Amino acid sequence: MNQIIQFFIRTRNFFVFLLLFLCAIGLVFRSNYYPQSAYINSANALSGKLYAFSNYWAQYFSLKSQNEALTEENRSLRDQVLQMQEQLRQTKGVDSLGFTTTDSLKYKVLKANVINNSFRLQKNYLTIDKGSKDGVKQDMGVLSPRGVVGIIENTSDHFATVQSVLNSRSALNAMVKRTQHFGSLHWNTKEVNKVQLLEVPNIAPIQNGDTIVTGGMSNIFPKGIPIGKIVHFEKSKFDNTFIIDVWLFTDMSNLDYVYLIENKDKDTISALEKQNPK
Repeated sequence: MNQIIQFFIRTRNFFVFLLLFLCAIGLVFRSNYYPQSAYINSANALSGKLYAFSNYWAQYFSLKSQNEALTEENRSLRDQVLQMQEQLRQTKGVDSLGFTTTDSLKYKVLKANVINNSFRLQKNYLTIDKGSKDGVKQDMGVLSPRGVVGIIENTSDHFATVQSVLNSRSALNAMVKRTQHFGSLHWNTKEVNKVQLLEVPNIAPIQNGDTIVTGGMSNIFPKGIPIGKIVHFEKSKFDNTFIIDVWLFTDMSNLDYVYLIENKDKDTISALEKQNPK
């Protein structure tokens, strides 16, 4: 305590000077308009920069929640689009008594985050953070915001694995959107994001740049979901078909979240088809 008192005694001249200096500054600001204006402007500029800085980082750290909100909105919109497309198809199947041929709520869309993704192997899979307790079932279709990703293969209570289109075992029904010619989509394991459409007859008037979409001939994907575009094609040496290279719309090496499509009629249709004679 004595040392503190001695310190103030030794430096009393400095503190007296500091007090008088502050009083002088106060008098100058009180009696002159220009210094007041300059001070206020400087303070406003400084506070504005501080607010802008804090707002920038607040927005940055809220990006995750904003992204979650957007993906949920996209899920809802995709669900509505599927229902509208199904209702348009029904319109063509309305009979003279006004009955439609299918259920107007045929498809349901779920959203999931990708927590693991392989794309450099011959048999690639994704893992998502939704499982059977969230309504995920085997053979549900999986999409990104840009197009087809794969098919649900296995599920646990809270997780599921997805067989990627970049899998040597993958085979999806697909068609050329412009010409309506059907084929089977496979992957030759040679290049990421480039798959092959096979079994399209070589009389089809296809062109580079044509869009490839799902064919709707399975109970997994609705008809017309984007897959990719033709970048190269040639006639097969073994039969009268094309070998078509398709560049995927979805970047399979950069997936953050996906949408799952459930065909509510799938189980009923599958059970009925199993009754057909072998």
